[in-house]
Amino acid sequence: MGDWTLKNSYYLTLMTSAYIIGEIAHFLINTTGREVARDVHFGDKSCFFNETYNDPSENKSNNNCSEIKEQKECSGTEYCSWEYSGLGIEYQILAGPAFVAVFSVSGVLISVLSDKLKASVSRVLLVGIGTAVFSTACLLMGFADSYWQLVLLRMLIAAGESVCRPMCGAMIADLFSPKSRGVANGVFSWGVYVGFGMAFVLGINGTNADIAGYGWRAPYIIAAVPGLVIATLFFLTLNDPKPDSIQTLQRSTSPTADSRTYFQKLVKSFTNPALLLLLVAAMARHTAGLTWAYNTRLFFQNYHPHFDLGYWILLASVVGGSFGVFAGGFFSDRLVSKLGLHSRLWLLAACTIAAAPLAAGVLYFDPPGAMGFLIGYYLFAETWFAVLFTVIVEIVEPEVRATCIALFLFCMNQVGGNLP
Repeated sequence: MGDWTLKNSYYLTLMTSAYIIGEIAHFLINTTGREVARDVHFGDKSCFFNETYNDPSENKSNNNCSEIKEQKECSGTEYCSWEYSGLGIEYQILAGPAFVAVFSVSGVLISVLSDKLKASVSRVLLVGIGTAVFSTACLLMGFADSYWQLVLLRMLIAAGESVCRPMCGAMIADLFSPKSRGVANGVFSWGVYVGFGMAFVLGINGTNADIAGYGWRAPYIIAAVPGLVIATLFFLTLNDPKPDSIQTLQRSTSPTADSRTYFQKLVKSFTNPALLLLLVAAMARHTAGLTWAYNTRLFFQNYHPHFDLGYWILLASVVGGSFGVFAGGFFSDRLVSKLGLHSRLWLLAACTIAAAPLAAGVLYFDPPGAMGFLIGYYLFAETWFAVLFTVIVEIVEPEVRATCIALFLFCMNQVGGNLP
């Protein structure tokens, strides 16, 4: 059985489940943006086909409403209406900077606190609190009725989710040895792809189903409830798996000396040339990934408005992304045992090169052919996530793992999270 004991599997299952809910809460605004904008009233307006128009000679497929750019002309066309489009600077702020700014800063602060007070502050408790915060904020978004409320709640979702990757990444490193660490990080990273895919199904299909008359609000409420259950399980069933050696070291070192040693290790670890090179690459990769994630539905709404996107994105994300990130961890674990740590990066580089032409195919071809390219792209491109964080925890000092991950995410998100 090795690392894959029942205890370790339960820890990993609960951490991954929390991450899934966090990513659903993260990306729901990207799949419900137009509906939210029309209800709450924010962002740009455009000309759309009037859904209440009953003349069968005019319908979505043969009208020219989308070609009209002026409000006066749109309003004067019987079968068109001037509506919020879900685009514009207010949407981009809500989707990007409002989330990224808080996510980056709070992740660093919480991780420094965790690493500095590792003997007395439970990482399990921090993840449980974070899960409760983003789940509660997601629930409250279902009741928001103004733009500023949406921004504030997005910030709270970001603050809660910022705990997940640094804390869980550090705990995975304590629970799993190097021979299984890549796979464990791959399984944990399923949270991104399952959460992203489920956000499309919940956001699009849940909104269209108009559950209990709540429209776009129902998906936020539905997504939040499991998160609150998972947070309760963290509080009641898990203990921090910190090594005994860390606790002994914390007790035997004076506070002043401990702080000096901590920051020396942090600076040494984070200025490692390999880590800095990974950071530059991750910034570019993250910028591209979030540009697509934030605008996927809007892209298809504008260029392929009659394509039913929801389940296709779930299929591409869950099958392509989840298999890709798992395969990246699995094969990198096999390689590292034979060729050393650098072989993880060889695999990462090869898969990234293979993914580039598939990404171009997604934009060039019409759906559903584009979806085939997207699945292929995810299979290769998403190997990066598990391999990246496995390498980080293996090249930094154990005492500063959580902080290094958080600092890495901070820098990566300042570029990749704001440029899209």
